[in-house]
Amino acid sequence: MKNKSRKLRTGFILGLVLFSILAVFAPTSSAGPLKVTPVIDVSYPPADNNLVPLSGDLPITLQTQVSLSGIGSTLVKEASWSLLKDSPITVNLEVLETEGYIDATIDKSQVTLIINQDEVKESYLKITVTEQAPAFTQGRVKIKASSQPLDGLLFSIKPIEYVFDVSFTIGYWPVVNYELPKSTYMQIGPLDTAIFPIEITNLGNGFTRIAAEIVGEPKGDWSISTVSSVKVGSATGAGNNKATINVVIKPPYGFGFHNNRETFKVRVTPSYVGPPDPSTIGQPEEITFTVQSVGFSPGIIEIPLIIATLVIIGVIVYLYRKRK
Repeated sequence: MKNKSRKLRTGFILGLVLFSILAVFAPTSSAGPLKVTPVIDVSYPPADNNLVPLSGDLPITLQTQVSLSGIGSTLVKEASWSLLKDSPITVNLEVLETEGYIDATIDKSQVTLIINQDEVKESYLKITVTEQAPAFTQGRVKIKASSQPLDGLLFSIKPIEYVFDVSFTIGYWPVVNYELPKSTYMQIGPLDTAIFPIEITNLGNGFTRIAAEIVGEPKGDWSISTVSSVKVGSATGAGNNKATINVVIKPPYGFGFHNNRETFKVRVTPSYVGPPDPSTIGQPEEITFTVQSVGFSPGIIEIPLIIATLVIIGVIVYLYRKRK
């Protein structure tokens, strides 16, 4: 009996020794009974500028870290006999979801970190937006970070997924189309008025004010007028995005024959309807109009004299015929 008990004790001790040796030298592919949960943290600095549609891409740096939590996490990371402490853990970054007007790609989407080194690895998110992105709204890109499992004899590190949003602000895109009359030249009489309509279509992504400004003073007795500004809705669907500005030009109408020709310029400038901000002012555009006044004008003072003269002549003719 004593021999049998001694053999059992010896076998138990040898088993423990063998188990300890396997714990040190076993390959990482063998499954361990204690599972440790990794924690993935992805941070990013706020964007320096708003992302304006069709202006290029907005680069955002994603900084990825991995830590361990749960029972045995300290041993896995710090114990001298731990097979996993120097092991690399791979994290994959993937774009899950965006709005239809947002395109997002990740450069260096796979990063590898050593468990016990508290590393930070950088990836680069590039975002672009189309003209359909509404101005000054919050853009959002949903990203998934996932890690692969690592297995040892005593411990294993579970796979995990972490979903987060990257947010940014969409800027204003001041783009307007001006449709002019078939001709910006018009010939009229001295008492007529030239009217040039400018049809405006807002192609931009925000509510827009179109300012109209007459460049320079009209020469002589010419006059030109237009509205100071009009407001148009967004091309993305907020309000009517069309409007009309009429440029009204009147020639001199003094007494006598006229053959006057003059050129006028009107500057139109789009800007966002909101607090004044140089970054929300679009490119000004100057439109040139030419009017030629041809014909005889009696003049304002001369018209009553002419009428009075005609009346007097008519009376004289009437009296003369009556005497006959």
